[in-house]
Amino acid sequence: MSSMNGKIKLKFNKSIISTADNIIPTNELSNRLSDLHEELSTISQENIDLISLDKYSKDLINRKLLRHKDDGIRAFVSCCLSDILRLYAPNAPYTDVQLTDIFKLFLAQFEMLGESDNPYIIQQTYLITKILEYRSIVLLADLPSSNKLLEEIFEIFYDDRKLFPSKLYSVIGSLLGELLSEFDSVPINVLRLIFNKFLTYNPNDIPKGLGTISNTGYELSLILCNSYSNRISRQLTRYYSEILYQVTKDDEFDNSATSMTYTSNEKIIKTITKLHRLVIRLWETTPELISAIIGYIQHELSSPHDDIRKAATKLVGQLISIHPNNISFLPTYQEVFDAWILKITDISSEVRMQWVDTLPQIISSGNNVSEELSKGLNKTLIDSDVQVRKSSVQVFEKVPVQQIWQNINEVSVYSSLLYLTREKNKEIRELAIMISGKLYSASIESIDRTPDNNDIWEVVDTIPSILLNLYYINNKHINEEVDRIMFEYILPLQTDDKKRVERLYTVLSNCDNKSFTAFSAFNKRQIQMSLALSKYVQFCEMLNQQDKKKNLVHNSTDNNFDLEIRIKFNKTLEWLSNSLSAKMKALESLKLIKEFNDSRIFFLIKSCIANDTSITTIKNSMKELMIKLEDPGLFRKYDIPSVSTILPKDLALQIKILLFRAAPLIYNTSNINIFLNDSELSDNKNKELRRRLLDDIANVNPTSFKDQVVKLRELVNSFDIKTIGNNERTVQLSDTLKTLYKIVKVLKDDVDFDNNFFMNKLKELVIEGTIPVTKYATKILAYSKDSNELLNNIKNSILPLNIKQDKNFASHISALMEILRFHPQILDENSTEIVTYVIKEVLLANQVTGNIEEYETDWIDDNSLIITENNKLKPLNDKIFTLKLLTNKLRSIAPDVHKNDLSRNFAERNLKLFFYIIASGGELISEQNKENYPTPDIFQTKLRCYAGLQILKLAKVANMSDFITASDIIKLINLVEDECLPVRTQFLETLKTYISDELISIKFLPLIFFTAYEPNSNLKSITKTWINYTVGKSSFRKGTFFERALPRLIHAVSHHPDIIEGLNGDEKEYLAALKTSLDYLIFYFDSIASQENFSLLYYLSERVKNYQDNIEDEEEEEEEESRKENRDENEELTIKKTNNERMYIVGELAQLILLELKNRCGWQHIAYPSKLNLPNDLFKPFNTVEEAQASFKTYIPDKYLVNIKSTIKLKTNKIIHTSQTQRQKAQKRLLDNEYSNDNLTDAQRIKRSRIERKQKKRDTNSDAEDSEAPYVLPEGKIVYNNVRKKSLRQRKVINYNEDDD
Repeated sequence: MSSMNGKIKLKFNKSIISTADNIIPTNELSNRLSDLHEELSTISQENIDLISLDKYSKDLINRKLLRHKDDGIRAFVSCCLSDILRLYAPNAPYTDVQLTDIFKLFLAQFEMLGESDNPYIIQQTYLITKILEYRSIVLLADLPSSNKLLEEIFEIFYDDRKLFPSKLYSVIGSLLGELLSEFDSVPINVLRLIFNKFLTYNPNDIPKGLGTISNTGYELSLILCNSYSNRISRQLTRYYSEILYQVTKDDEFDNSATSMTYTSNEKIIKTITKLHRLVIRLWETTPELISAIIGYIQHELSSPHDDIRKAATKLVGQLISIHPNNISFLPTYQEVFDAWILKITDISSEVRMQWVDTLPQIISSGNNVSEELSKGLNKTLIDSDVQVRKSSVQVFEKVPVQQIWQNINEVSVYSSLLYLTREKNKEIRELAIMISGKLYSASIESIDRTPDNNDIWEVVDTIPSILLNLYYINNKHINEEVDRIMFEYILPLQTDDKKRVERLYTVLSNCDNKSFTAFSAFNKRQIQMSLALSKYVQFCEMLNQQDKKKNLVHNSTDNNFDLEIRIKFNKTLEWLSNSLSAKMKALESLKLIKEFNDSRIFFLIKSCIANDTSITTIKNSMKELMIKLEDPGLFRKYDIPSVSTILPKDLALQIKILLFRAAPLIYNTSNINIFLNDSELSDNKNKELRRRLLDDIANVNPTSFKDQVVKLRELVNSFDIKTIGNNERTVQLSDTLKTLYKIVKVLKDDVDFDNNFFMNKLKELVIEGTIPVTKYATKILAYSKDSNELLNNIKNSILPLNIKQDKNFASHISALMEILRFHPQILDENSTEIVTYVIKEVLLANQVTGNIEEYETDWIDDNSLIITENNKLKPLNDKIFTLKLLTNKLRSIAPDVHKNDLSRNFAERNLKLFFYIIASGGELISEQNKENYPTPDIFQTKLRCYAGLQILKLAKVANMSDFITASDIIKLINLVEDECLPVRTQFLETLKTYISDELISIKFLPLIFFTAYEPNSNLKSITKTWINYTVGKSSFRKGTFFERALPRLIHAVSHHPDIIEGLNGDEKEYLAALKTSLDYLIFYFDSIASQENFSLLYYLSERVKNYQDNIEDEEEEEEEESRKENRDENEELTIKKTNNERMYIVGELAQLILLELKNRCGWQHIAYPSKLNLPNDLFKPFNTVEEAQASFKTYIPDKYLVNIKSTIKLKTNKIIHTSQTQRQKAQKRLLDNEYSNDNLTDAQRIKRSRIERKQKKRDTNSDAEDSEAPYVLPEGKIVYNNVRKKSLRQRKVINYNEDDD
């Protein structure tokens, strides 16, 4: 029926309220409510006559219906009420109380939606859909209990026990969103429900493949945050701030960094950590919300509290590393990023460390902030805090190498990492060493070289060199770490021969001379270790066999033999264990291997270290051996009681290090075939490296070529003599001959000297070859059975010498030189003629005069000189090989020089020639000889250098060394202080080698200390390092070589031309000479003086005054000669007194320095208990007692003493605190302490720390210069830029020809 105004009236007219008079059964009531709901649901708001609804709008809120016990009744009532609210909208026909009851009913229906066995889901779905569609739900916001109802509705839908239909998620989410939009202030509990879902549920944490039911609360939170982001962002701001406020208000939190108690601090950090987790989850899911709280995060970054800044730093780092939907943190939040970057300079080390800890994740994510991160990482790698530096190094371990190269593009970062391989802290150093090796290996294998990364490759390529140089620190722990890294990462045991050799070329191609020297020493050590380990296995087998025999037959073995073997075995054990850092573990490991008495283990060890074993065999044997030794049941297997001091893994590690050192892993027979095959090399650089390697193998272990002798001989036979010259084939030939010569020396029988073609080829090469070819061909022939006949024929082919017609003159001189070395008797009849000719036509004549325009430098290296095509330089070869020929002639007559006048005169004349070359600066031609004067500067430089080298070579021969006087040695100071750097370098390197090998007398030792004024810092540092290392060698300590050199040094300083001139000059020059003397002496005492030898040094410096000077300066000799007829006794004494005075003055300076060092270092001064005589070649006793007594006075004038003492104080203070020696000593103490601490108890550590604190007050701070560590192997020639220095040489007019007669 329609009303008059056209609106529809409700047709339903049945009662829905049971009364006493009219009881409605439940089923009937359910049907009536269903009918009512069905009609109401079809009526639109515009067409209904609301008056017709009044009755039912009131009945429906009757408590009998609202609280009916039947679920169906309540469900239909809810649907009807939702329709009533829709039809009456916007004005609900209910009071607030009634609406409250209605919404409670609704909430109860919502809750039933989550029940799995709910029969009224259709009605409840209708309910929730309609109150959302017509926004009836917003009426809840106006109720007095709105907040409580809001909390209840959220608790219903966020209850994890409920399983709401997933198809209703969007409806529920929209319902909650609309509801939240009506609240200006949402209850904090509601916000906690919304945001905590991001913390309690993360679908990404669920393992893939597991079937899971989605979480309603999480899905609703996502819908709310994405669809209602504007409203939620405001609520997020409030939530974040209120959480912070609640957690801090009770503790009176303020801006004071000290205001928080431990409990409050822990509570705050826990809360902030939770908030930050929420931020990360929101950034992952709804990144636009972060803008609402980014200000808080930025504020936290500048908080006065360390823990808050640390947490904020971690948060921002995580945000940067996450890219939700390809959204980047930058540039949207640039200000926050800038504040985060500044955390690398934060005052708190924990904050800085946290910044570093976020880097791996950021770098791995491929972010576009590589430049800023690279600069930051570069700073943290050199941070003052140990843990920050350690974390910075670990970044390289945690990030894949491809990402490192892609995102860390600052070259200095890689340089800083390598610098930390010499870090003072043990953990960082070992970590940096390991990671550097891993970085190099991974880079070589997976990173292509491009123009863009070339700068980084230049640094990465130096990693092997850096690691090899660590051997110079001479620390056993570091050596073991480098050994392991070298063979596990730098030079892994690849079974592909060609790839392995190419890898070796790659590694060595970027090694400098110093690191290559260490590499060579490494391989030289392999020979010693291999021999020792093979002896160890041999002794183990012998002793086990002896023990077995004893068990079978009592006392049946040779007791003496058994004892001898056991003594050798124990010595071998001691030697091997001493080479390792954990000596006791190594000793125990080696003893256990013997006790195992496992023939397979012995076989595997022998297979690994055999000289002729291939790399494949070594790798397989080592792998099997390690599996056996690392077995946790190892001791049980051999029925050996568990050893408390060592575990199977420790035993395996000790043996592994020994095998790395003893096995031929580099100079292996598998590699030599590749080395000898030029065609397999990829470039010229590798060809040069190949030559160097072959030369080094020939020096270190020539027996490795045993199987290659035939191949080498065929290479010589196949050479066409017509192609001889300065070309690649000739160079290869000379290398082949050199290698053959090294083999011949140790494997003479393996070379077929009966092969006529081969012998004729060698003779042909001697006559027609270049200098190197001739030299080594001659040497090989010298070892043949018919060497006398062959070399005699060669002599006849070469003589008579003719420098003008012989195109191979220098080669022929070198052949004669080798004949003199190996078979000098062949030249007995010709030697006088040869020597006379070469001195006159080669040394005292010049084919080239004046400077050579093509060479503005004053130096040319030996290799370039030998192969030079420049005709103006070739005569220099003639002169150099003439000097070498004279040297070999002197060596050949050395046995006769003390018993044969002719030999003695020859030796004296030629040594005088060598020293004249040095004194004259290399010029042998008189200025009056216009035809031959002047000798080119480059010739002079080379000649004086070689003259010095020949003197050192002769000094190795005892009889010839006797002819080298103290005054001669003083002339060698000219070479130590030469104006040409290569001259100084080459002479010093040779001098150091001969001294350290104890090949020459200690009378040459003072020369080393005249490097005090060395202008090249690198050469000076290397020399100082050599001194510090050599002083510590047991043989030098036992013989007190360096201490006994003090009188010689005092004498040499007093005869130094600058000192002589200064002490005879005016006051200013006199004082300068004293200070120069001080510098030489302080340079000496810095390395040598210690508490242990102080008494001896002071005694020796005092003892100088008990003697007179035994030599006179040449100038005084000449002056004495000119006044010989008129000189009386008093004048003679005056001259000698001048020498003595200088010597006594320098001795007094030495005493003053020693006393100052004693006071500064707190040394004890105890009188030296013995009496020592000073060397009689320098010092002689006084003629009378009166003369001796007269010498005991002070020779330094009083007016200079104050100045000198002040200078000494300053200089000694400087060396104590900053000298290289003191830094190296401090470094050694630091290394020894940190590794020994690993084995100490807590009580011992505490005691040691007290001692170290006291020591630190006196000692220098080793931290500042930790990287300047002493080198083990101070060998190898390093060429530096030329440095000009004032020459101390003075030209003297000497008529050499007249003396020669």
